[in-house]
Amino acid sequence: MSTATLESRLAAVKNAGRFDDAIVGSLARYLAEAPDEKLFRMNPYLYAKETGTPERVAVDLFLHAAHAGVVEFSWGVLCPICGSFVSTDHALRALNEERICAICEIPIPPVIDDNVEVAFTVAPSARAIRYHTPEKLDFLRDSFALFFSPSIAHSTKFDRSLENPLWFGTAPAGAKVETEMTLAPGRYVLALPEHHAVRRFTVDEGAGGSVSSFEVLAGGQLIQEGEQLAAGSVRMTLQNRLGRPVVFGAFIDPRPSAEELAGTCAKDAPLREFHRFFTAKELVTTQTFRDLFRAESIPAQGGLGLKNLTVLFTDLKGSTELYSRMGDMRAYGLVGEHFGLLRDVVAMHRGAVVKTIGDAVMASFSTPAPALEAAMVMNREIGKVGHLELKIGLHAGPCIAVDLNERLDYFGQTVNIAARVQAIAESRQIVCTDPVRDAPGAEEVIGGLSLVRPRELAALKGVAGQVGVWRYQ
Repeated sequence: MSTATLESRLAAVKNAGRFDDAIVGSLARYLAEAPDEKLFRMNPYLYAKETGTPERVAVDLFLHAAHAGVVEFSWGVLCPICGSFVSTDHALRALNEERICAICEIPIPPVIDDNVEVAFTVAPSARAIRYHTPEKLDFLRDSFALFFSPSIAHSTKFDRSLENPLWFGTAPAGAKVETEMTLAPGRYVLALPEHHAVRRFTVDEGAGGSVSSFEVLAGGQLIQEGEQLAAGSVRMTLQNRLGRPVVFGAFIDPRPSAEELAGTCAKDAPLREFHRFFTAKELVTTQTFRDLFRAESIPAQGGLGLKNLTVLFTDLKGSTELYSRMGDMRAYGLVGEHFGLLRDVVAMHRGAVVKTIGDAVMASFSTPAPALEAAMVMNREIGKVGHLELKIGLHAGPCIAVDLNERLDYFGQTVNIAARVQAIAESRQIVCTDPVRDAPGAEEVIGGLSLVRPRELAALKGVAGQVGVWRYQ
């Protein structure tokens, strides 16, 4: 891409996202000056911290840049033990498929709430970096970035094993490479970082072969012959059957012991520590993503499960009377203006409008506190639109994301309860359930509201039992 073309694309980003010159200028400098590894699988939150850009602005900036062809999405399911970035080329559509971490040899069910990372890589047309060109990759320099999440916080033995390979290099397209070395008893690995492919072999005293042969097949598949070798002098070969070079390395197996793996499963807690990263859940609850990538679909069968989503519903008080009092044209204009205001408020608080239903709005948020704050701002600002009044309801819990009429939508009891809670709200009231009221950060927001009455148990239509609700103004 020529400098003029890149400038025109960045100008489109600026205009579409209404960004300040300084924000887009900072991105332009970063893309021009940052080292290659900084532009591969960029974490927008780390970019925000590094450049002093507000996080919400950084997320919107990267989404607009992706839409303009300046950067590209990089999707990865993260291994909780080693931090591998198990990439997928089919974005949301493939996120209901279980992944396998080749390093740890464990299944990783994608959970878009917390283990699917959305990163961004500079587009080849915007700036060529070595990660776009296999011939320029180097095992020692690049294997960590190829294998692992860019959001890993601390170094571990996984990383250190890559720094001390026994045999490494680049196998040219269609070529065979080989080496001889002396190996002590132990477990070893041959890996293709770019393809997240790993094959293991064991070296023992006594019985075993002296040759271990590997082949790279279509799609970066790695097969081998000779998994058990005798200690001492061994010969290793790698046949690359791809039409492109492939980076490889052999090293001591860094996989945790069976005891470590069992302990992790029992505690249900990751061994890796991550910096905050942009999750798929945050992506689908971002207004900018819904606006720019409407064609992005999710799995047709079964949808995607979310462990926790905050759903907000609004409705106008007396909308039927509004049309009678003002006339269709004027009332329709006011209702449209009210939709625009609510959309802006939702987007400002990191949420997304899912759909409008008559005069009502359904919105989603990744966590309850921003949703509560958005509800408070809606109530405060709506009076500026023809003295309208809202009734708002919120609930948080598990639900299913589905593809409905080529748009992302949500179904489940969480959505039903949120709608029913909104239905019992009175004019200018914000009614929320216990999971919203008790969520982290909610108490600070509620400090700016007035409690209408003490907590009550409400019987909601279509919901078994009673639901604890709180009414605020």
